[in-house]
Amino acid sequence: MFYKFASGLFVVGMLLMVLLAGCGEPPVTSGMATLTVEVAKPTQTPVPPATPVPPTDTPVPPTDTPVPPTNTTTSIPTSTSTPAPTDTPTSAPTATFTPTPEPVQASMSKTVNLRSGPGVNYLVAGKGKKGDHYVVSGKAEMNDGVWWQIVLGEEKTAWVRGDLVTLSGPAEDVQEVAELPPTPEVTPTPKPPAGPRGVMLYSNANLDAQQWELWEYNFSTGAKRMLHAWRTEVDFSPDGKQIAYYAWPGDKGRENVGIWIMNSDYTNEHRILPGGAYPSFSPGGDRLAVMGDRIYIVNSDGGGLRPLIQGEYPDWSPVDNRIVFRNCFGGDCGIWITDADAGGQVRLTTGGSDGQPAWSPDGKRIAFISQEEGNFEIYVINADGSGRKRLTNRLASDGLPVWSPDGQWIAWRSDEGGVWGIWVMRPDGSAKRRLFDAPVLPVWFFEKMAWRR
Repeated sequence: MFYKFASGLFVVGMLLMVLLAGCGEPPVTSGMATLTVEVAKPTQTPVPPATPVPPTDTPVPPTDTPVPPTNTTTSIPTSTSTPAPTDTPTSAPTATFTPTPEPVQASMSKTVNLRSGPGVNYLVAGKGKKGDHYVVSGKAEMNDGVWWQIVLGEEKTAWVRGDLVTLSGPAEDVQEVAELPPTPEVTPTPKPPAGPRGVMLYSNANLDAQQWELWEYNFSTGAKRMLHAWRTEVDFSPDGKQIAYYAWPGDKGRENVGIWIMNSDYTNEHRILPGGAYPSFSPGGDRLAVMGDRIYIVNSDGGGLRPLIQGEYPDWSPVDNRIVFRNCFGGDCGIWITDADAGGQVRLTTGGSDGQPAWSPDGKRIAFISQEEGNFEIYVINADGSGRKRLTNRLASDGLPVWSPDGQWIAWRSDEGGVWGIWVMRPDGSAKRRLFDAPVLPVWFFEKMAWRR
């Protein structure tokens, strides 16, 4: 079968025919001295005249009524007056007034959290609004500065950092709190998982120029750039230092076709095999699995080419000698695993349309595509064949899955909304989001993306 553009492209040889044959204050109380008014007593006690004895037993009142003396005077005692005998005080002592010290107050310079102790590790005990005033009852010198203990209410206090308040009153008189609350055990707040990182290589169909192109996307900066025309089906070595890819004839003709390797900085391009497709590095980067009329093993210098097993979409485990691939053995189609040296096969899935398997970085899970439930969707499965889970579920074609180097994301291609693009999601299918448009040819099954740190 041929890859074609509208104006027609170079026919890619018998090899590609084989390729496509597969299936988120208290107020201050002032005192006053009390002034006492005393009335002076008479200096002499008048003696009444003798009372005559009546002739009878009936007493007769005297005829004269004693008259008090007329020289009675009123005086106000002074500080120099002679005190009266102790048993009969003549004046009250004068009270001595001692003013109550003005309490130190803290005024909130902005709305802040009030803590149960002097430090941000303590629980929030309340909220202090800008302009609120509190009486200061103590202080503590901490590593991040002075903290003031304030009174919230009856027998209730809180703490506020010194740079968040303005003090009034004699702050120097505030005493250190001798016994501070015990520091609470702090459980670190888990940080939200970081977004995707690293660099991804992907093929892009430039329909105006009628050519395949190899592009780079930087997850950290969001920058995209074209690297070269007629380069597709890329794979990074596990250490990220090499890139393998398939080169089309392009404008150089047949001498350009085959499997090439270059450095991760896109230098030192050299062809190692004048044929093959869909290269995948071994864990050590010294060998590759490639696809032709069957799956082959070849050294990274181009030597040692040998056939391994019938199949397509080979992907070499990043941690051991297993190669996952798709094939039909005697009509039993699905995803299989073989050993790069010993051969043999172990079946993982039974879907006739299952394909494009991709290992997770730890070698424990495999992402793949399947059309068993309608249109092509992304699935994951454990390396032992258990735990099959569908990750996408929509009326679109989803394919070409690739794992992030940390295993926390999967990128894939989708024509959701009618325009092909690159998407990312978590390995459980959550946090799906579209990154950017990335057109493909109508037959996109044998394309491939690569992701490194």
